[in-house]
Amino acid sequence: MSRVAIFALSVTALAGHFGALAQEEDQGDVVVEDQIAPLPLESVVVIGTRTKRRLLDSIETVSRVDTREIERFQSTTLAEALRNIPGMEFSSSPRAVAQEPTIRGLGGQRVLVTVDGARQNFDSGHKGRVFVETDLLKAVEVQRGPGSALYGSGALGGVIAMTTKDGTDFLEAGQSLTMRLKTGYQDVNREQNGNVIFAGRTDMAGGLDILVSGTRRSSEDIELGGGEVLADSATDTWAGLTKVGWTPDDESHVRLSRQYLFTAGEVPAQADVQTSATAVLTDRETELTVDRLSYQNGDGGRRWMNLSTSLYNSQQVIREKRIGTDGRLDIIDFDTVGAEIRNTSNLEFGKMSHRLTYGVETFSDEMRASRGANPNTVFPDADSRFIGAYLQDEVDVNDKLSLVLGLRYDDFQSESSRAEQIGVARENRDSALSPRLGALYMFNDTVGATFSFSQAFRAPAFQELFISGVHFGANNFVPNADLTSEKLTSGVEVGLRVSADSVLTDDDSLNLRANYFNNQFDDFIDSIVTTTITTFVNVSEARTHGGELELDYRAFDGFSASMGLSYLLGDNETRDRPLTGIPGHNVRINLAKSFYSAGLDLGWRSVFYQRQDRVITNQPETPGYAVHDLWAIWRPSRFDGYDLAVTFGVDNVFDKNFRSHLSSLPSAGRNMKMTITGQF
Repeated sequence: MSRVAIFALSVTALAGHFGALAQEEDQGDVVVEDQIAPLPLESVVVIGTRTKRRLLDSIETVSRVDTREIERFQSTTLAEALRNIPGMEFSSSPRAVAQEPTIRGLGGQRVLVTVDGARQNFDSGHKGRVFVETDLLKAVEVQRGPGSALYGSGALGGVIAMTTKDGTDFLEAGQSLTMRLKTGYQDVNREQNGNVIFAGRTDMAGGLDILVSGTRRSSEDIELGGGEVLADSATDTWAGLTKVGWTPDDESHVRLSRQYLFTAGEVPAQADVQTSATAVLTDRETELTVDRLSYQNGDGGRRWMNLSTSLYNSQQVIREKRIGTDGRLDIIDFDTVGAEIRNTSNLEFGKMSHRLTYGVETFSDEMRASRGANPNTVFPDADSRFIGAYLQDEVDVNDKLSLVLGLRYDDFQSESSRAEQIGVARENRDSALSPRLGALYMFNDTVGATFSFSQAFRAPAFQELFISGVHFGANNFVPNADLTSEKLTSGVEVGLRVSADSVLTDDDSLNLRANYFNNQFDDFIDSIVTTTITTFVNVSEARTHGGELELDYRAFDGFSASMGLSYLLGDNETRDRPLTGIPGHNVRINLAKSFYSAGLDLGWRSVFYQRQDRVITNQPETPGYAVHDLWAIWRPSRFDGYDLAVTFGVDNVFDKNFRSHLSSLPSAGRNMKMTITGQF
């Protein structure tokens, strides 16, 4: 049976699942909901300063994706959810278990990833970096550019902060219990998925709310552009989220949560390549558990105390059992424990107002790994601990000029019990200061300009310090425990902000943000690969620079358009060659239209990449390409307490056979997909 026929039958079955409900639709007044317009730059974000600010008032370059956009494109991975953000890329493979984020050409542990504030520090080139179920996400905020002044190590290139859903996100005023059902199908890998959410609240003990969510995904091998099938790419995933909130009074909130994800499938040990006759095939299981307890007192508006504290434990376990060879079982256990306490005070001195944010953070990483009955030297047993303290002052000098001044101090160390066996120092220890200065000047109510200067750092990773053993055949890993931290010595960014109403008509609006950045790095950590060894060294000087443009236009009649442009260059100035991992310049365009009377939203997305020929010797160039997607959402008017949404989409409409610059494999081909969601 053809893929189209299978897709059609699946859609029919899914539609029938909710068909009986649709027969009872209330023909009264249509409830108009603005679902299609791109998220405007007036949106409130917290990632840049850890306090609430409008995007247009943010000196940092920050983007935000919320539930509407994640569901609009039926995103099954974080890479799909963040595809509209300029400067944001994902490397490696169509296999979700091998995907890694990069921001402005910087990836790996140069990008800090958090879930509800819990650091996700595990990183490996062939094991992937981000494991998250998108059905659990309420919003994702991305800071492009250095963030060490608030976040310490890992924020050298930027920050990805994911926030999961709460029970109150699904409950209307006066409602105490609700259930949400979601079922979907996509034909590029014949994935069937389903999600159920229970949410409730009670006034007992001041106020309790709860959310329980479960997701199941089952897929076959991925079909690539042009029709080729990527062998050994099928997966099964189970995910869940339990979250309990307690609000003893109007100012205090306690939240306890557990997030769980389990993914299983047969993949090559090097998951970012095709399966071949010589490839080692494994039965891989990836399990992630994140436990978190938080307390908040104050919503940011009180004078002296707006306190926020959190304690978390994030544990990731990867199990790989070799297939068709010796059946060896490899296990990697990576555990991160962290705690943070932060307060914000709002003070006034004369005509100037100050918002002081200050706090302390500590976290530790522990990695334990085995290769059968022996230690796994490629993933060395190691421990690290970080302690940091920071202070930030947001100053409103007058109604035109705002300043942000910040400073963070970090002390950190890493050590391995196997150091003596491999002939290196047992401990690597260092400290760092990360200052920042930012300014926003509004020329008038419409136009403003920004300037920022930052310094940042990234501590060496376990594998860079203590890795040893064989690297694919005759090549051997050589550890280097003398590595020093990577340093951003000069991160300069200037930008333009425009927000205007009544641009083309009396009822439209336009938001524009443009910026240019220039980042100079010292002691950049780079890999050296010869015919016999692979090792990591500090490179004296490296540089990334470029520009980005974001534009959002919204009209009252339901039409919206957005554009994102990214221009990026990277150079290893020590060796006078381009930096690896820099994608081609690109443009992303979104068009959407809402037909309110029919409850129908339609949209089209196009992404254009320029050819990337700035590559090092022996690295292939990447041809330019264009990919187009379409989507539609039908929301019948509400009936008898039920809320129904049917989402349809086609990714890669013209089945383009292309390879992104950061991947060794072609991307997925045409993908027809459909989701039906009902809540009552």
